[in-house]
Amino acid sequence: MNRITYIDTNYGQINRNNVSFKANRRTYEQDVNDVSMGCYTGLFRGDINWRRLGAYILSHFNNKDNVNLVMFASSDGSEAYSTIISLLEAAGDRKNQIVKKFFPVKAYDYDREILCAAKSGLINLEPDDRMAMQMYCEDYQDYFTETDKSLFIKNEEKSPSARNVKTMKAKKVLTDNVRFVRADMFLKVRELDDEDGNTILMCRNALGYFENDKIEKFIKDVSNRLKTGSLFIVGVHDSVLFDVDSCLKENGFEKVMDKVYKKT
Repeated sequence: MNRITYIDTNYGQINRNNVSFKANRRTYEQDVNDVSMGCYTGLFRGDINWRRLGAYILSHFNNKDNVNLVMFASSDGSEAYSTIISLLEAAGDRKNQIVKKFFPVKAYDYDREILCAAKSGLINLEPDDRMAMQMYCEDYQDYFTETDKSLFIKNEEKSPSARNVKTMKAKKVLTDNVRFVRADMFLKVRELDDEDGNTILMCRNALGYFENDKIEKFIKDVSNRLKTGSLFIVGVHDSVLFDVDSCLKENGFEKVMDKVYKKT
């Protein structure tokens, strides 16, 4: 194992070695070519329209009996929870059908420490997270409950912007519908089993931390594994240091909305 430490001391600056998880920044161990794959995250991260995404996914896969929802670099659970909530909110009175069709989300991350945090069902939320919940769900108490517990992440270093962080407990409607597993996404992508163009692969704000040739190889692997109609969803950081849009188009994807691509 190689000890990876953050290099950038300016919180929020774009840097491929910037390691952070929303309200915290820390060191952690990883053996993927000495390159960090940690990322800034949070509930309903604003680089995607979650309400529109939920509605599009339900419509796009309306004729599929089941959908394989896979997430790489799942971090503290924020992305998985945001996705689950978005689909359930878009489903209305069809929630039970959505649970059977899309869940559980298969969420992979390489970092043992952040996986331990995700599996705890606890999550540290900043005021921005709590405001986002009010925007995207009718009642956030359907999904989270107050708790007197605190979520401690080993080697955590609070960022200057981490103010009024509140630990909350995810309810069973979230924790029962996601499986957090440790895996290297560069290896796991080769195991994707897309039965009939019924896969959603979310790999958001992780690719941007790697060198261009590694990103290109990963996208080619994704293209080789996904069939026509499946979706690949990225994040804003993936396009900051790399032209992910052009690379996806070259590998058989068309853009259907911001950060969302369909295999053609």
